[in-house]
Amino acid sequence: MKFILIAAALNLQITYPTEDVCRQALEEVKAQDSKAICIPKGEDKNDEMFDQFFKMVDKLQMMENQ
Repeated sequence: MKFILIAAALNLQITYPTEDVCRQALEEVKAQDSKAICIPKGEDKNDEMFDQFFKMVDKLQMMENQ
């Protein structure tokens, strides 16, 4: 509970990379707060763009090495 209060005071965003991790954390938090919910991070458009860029670079390098 102290962490949640500190996070709220500092405007920290508590997110989890996957739904499984989020649900694991939810089980721990529910012991302190039965109204707790789980909101996974989701996908970020910028992250997707960089991932596509790096995939393209990898493909170009593979083509160059052939």
